[in-house]
Amino acid sequence: MTQKRQFILVIFFMALLTGNIFSQASDSKEKDDKEPSRVGYGVNLGNIRIYNRTFQFGLAPNVAYRITDPFSVGFMLKADYFYKKYQYSGAKFSAFDLGPTVFARLKPLWNWDNGTPFLKGLFLQAEYERAFLTRAYEYTSGDPVLDADGNVERAKIREDFVYVGIGASSGYPFSTNVSIHYNILDSATSQRFPFTYRIGFTYNY
Repeated sequence: MTQKRQFILVIFFMALLTGNIFSQASDSKEKDDKEPSRVGYGVNLGNIRIYNRTFQFGLAPNVAYRITDPFSVGFMLKADYFYKKYQYSGAKFSAFDLGPTVFARLKPLWNWDNGTPFLKGLFLQAEYERAFLTRAYEYTSGDPVLDADGNVERAKIREDFVYVGIGASSGYPFSTNVSIHYNILDSATSQRFPFTYRIGFTYNY
């Protein structure tokens, strides 16, 4: 099965899973209004870039637990698709990356009585990701290393990312949010750009 088909199947599975989670969460809320659950769910879209014949797209379902109303901790699984077409050789490379991630989110103005909904929805987020990446072996010229069959040679890479970010959410318990994050471990050898932005949809956190 090709990388593109694998990616499409994973997106389809995640979409079904996320829809089922939101449905169960909504049903659970209706059944138990006296003791609302502190467990929340969501999905992020992000890391979308098109540059130099390269395309990236990320999808990250997540689950969180509200320790207090403004403070939550959780887990997300980042799934990123990476595609590149080389100009001179015409070779094509695609990969599917996974990044198990733990995160903490704080809404510092959530309990401000005089705060507007926008201010109350502002949040700070910190996260640690252990990424499992696949990239092409390349010569210093930027051309890919090809095997005897003309396929691009692949390198399996593990890399750590520590992101700090800020965002704004609208609505509750169903929320839409936008955020920007910076990898403080960025270096010249990092496989990603240090900044990433996301659009997210969450329930109950």
